[in-house]
Amino acid sequence: MEKALALEACRPEDVRAIPRGCETVVIGSEFCAGLLPAAAEAAALRRAFKGKIVLATGLLTQAALEKALALVKAVSPGGRAEVVANDLGLLEALRARRGAPPVRCGRILAHRVKIMPEEYAKKFLARYRVTGFELDDAGAMKRLAPYGLPFSWHYPFRYATVTRFCPWEKRWAESCSRACLGRARRYASPRVPAPLWLRGCAYFVKDRRPRPGVARLVYTPPAEDNEL
Repeated sequence: MEKALALEACRPEDVRAIPRGCETVVIGSEFCAGLLPAAAEAAALRRAFKGKIVLATGLLTQAALEKALALVKAVSPGGRAEVVANDLGLLEALRARRGAPPVRCGRILAHRVKIMPEEYAKKFLARYRVTGFELDDAGAMKRLAPYGLPFSWHYPFRYATVTRFCPWEKRWAESCSRACLGRARRYASPRVPAPLWLRGCAYFVKDRRPRPGVARLVYTPPAEDNEL
């Protein structure tokens, strides 16, 4: 079983903190395009880290799509790379790109695939040469198992919902200063069964454990010092 570490950023201090022996790192975000690293940061990570780099991407504006494609180019040469996609525009762009790295369905897109009619889903996955699914929900895993693709299991945070209005900067997320990096907020209410954790533009439940029998475990470290 492959083990991966999800990095909130790939600044020099974050790269230096990658544990010795780590073979795979996930950079970017499935839930906020503003958290995509700069191409120079990704290229520096590629030079410093010889393992596999997985670029996670969310729903994208045109500007964010162009940035994501530049990042794909930055992480691909000279090493192993994969792309996690949730945006149809990115899937189309990678489909047309010669030598593009393998593509996996992110958690947002995987939940769309699981409700597709089976024959349509098979054609969809084949068209975009999808090589696997990112998941944190056992029910989705059961629904997607018939397609025979490997799963990446994310823990300890389970995705609940996402917003395009940044809760940190109180504005629409097209413009981002990455004020949320390294931060989390905990929300609790008697009306919900478990606390919600805000990270980036997404809300999570912190209840997932490592799952046996998957191709890859992806661990997202808790944010330090800012959990409320």
